Amino acid sequence: MGQRLNALDLAFLALETQKTPVNVASLGVFEIPSGYKGNFVRDLLAQLREQSAGQPFNVRLKSATLVGTPEWIVDPHFDLDYHVRHSALPKPGSMEDLLSLVSRLHSRVMDRERPLWEFHIIEGLRGRQFAIYMKMHHAAIDGMGGIEILESCFTPDPEAPVRAPWAGLKKRKLSRPDRGLISRITGTAKGVISQAQMSAELGRLLLGQGLKTVGLKPDYSPVPFTAPKSRFNCPISGARRFAAKTLSLREIKKLRKETGATVNDVVLAICAGALRRYLLEKDALPERSLVATVPVSVRQINRAGNQITYVAAKLGTNLEDPLDRLDAIGQSTIQAKREVAAVSPAAATSFAVFAQGLVAVLNRFKVSGLVPPPANVTISNVPGPRVKLYFGGAELKANYPLSVLVDGQALNITVMSYRDSVDFGLMACRDAVPDVAYLADLVGESLKELQQAVEGPKKGRKTLRQAREETAE
Repeated sequence: MGQRLNALDLAFLALETQKTPVNVASLGVFEIPSGYKGNFVRDLLAQLREQSAGQPFNVRLKSATLVGTPEWIVDPHFDLDYHVRHSALPKPGSMEDLLSLVSRLHSRVMDRERPLWEFHIIEGLRGRQFAIYMKMHHAAIDGMGGIEILESCFTPDPEAPVRAPWAGLKKRKLSRPDRGLISRITGTAKGVISQAQMSAELGRLLLGQGLKTVGLKPDYSPVPFTAPKSRFNCPISGARRFAAKTLSLREIKKLRKETGATVNDVVLAICAGALRRYLLEKDALPERSLVATVPVSVRQINRAGNQITYVAAKLGTNLEDPLDRLDAIGQSTIQAKREVAAVSPAAATSFAVFAQGLVAVLNRFKVSGLVPPPANVTISNVPGPRVKLYFGGAELKANYPLSVLVDGQALNITVMSYRDSVDFGLMACRDAVPDVAYLADLVGESLKELQQAVEGPKKGRKTLRQAREETAE
């Protein structure tokens, strides 16, 4: 028997259409070792092809039956050559050429009759560089699961033998061992109790959202479907544009220290500043603050599938002062995190299922345009490795994340740290946001704007930490 999909995995399957492929991916840029003789990419690929696939890379979906949900089963006809692909850019390949190719690759829906992943090794980048683009269906993995894959095949040792990503996750089992009768009865009893506790916690979480709606509870963290309409909230096509930007983690941490904010809040504030300026230039900035959906990991060891929930954060885009925006973001994320921390991972994930399921229903019946959007943009921040990594002796220089768009939300910003850098991946609908590369440039400008605000007159200004401590008292 295979591994059942959890409810959030099923929600991601339900979201997918030809116009909304539910793919998550990473784009790694590598430098070929100095002095290497021969074609490094071809030699690396030959070593990789010799390695067989393990779980979850050798499993595919088995359709639901009358008495069960879809499940992952080992593919008896697994074909590695179908999933592993070799491409080359026209020389001299530029970063723009690479991003254009990856945009097209990310636009394609994967065949559900096969394991839901692809590995593309791309040569021809100028400067002795090549790239690896690897995508998986979001039903099979979340952001932290992607980090686990990265850490299982990339190594700080440049001399280490190459390990293919599809060799399987380490210390992970997709199926549970068989249990005795007494153990199964005990487990069932515990499951009933846990289910009741989870239902009560989910009820409290939903009640809290309702109290904010009617004004009986502060709404620093906004309720879903109360965001203002923006140019990002529109029907989308299946074509994608991807842009990337790298910032200094050291500079972001310096801002965190000087303001008393968190790294995540600073990242959100940088995105907020870029979005505000982008919309101002197009005379399309809503009077009320944009709202971001922010995924939060509730990952537990040795569990497959998606283990995330979502919180909503106000981005303060209606505020001109960058520090006022940062403060508004901090107040919003603090309340949201408290709400999530007060419930179990199961209840938090169930809330995510509820939200994604509602979006799927609205999109399926084409009524999403008749209600306020659940959020204006998704912004995800995934902490990555802090040490220099290698793959087959090639140094990883940058690792850009690519994520999912849903109908009615034409922009997704996913951020991943690596060593002393923060890599921003901006995924957009090609028709709705054709100039997403310009928005990526504004991310860099927004960091400078925030730095200048911090370095400006400080007399009388409280740090965010001081303001929060006073509020707590």
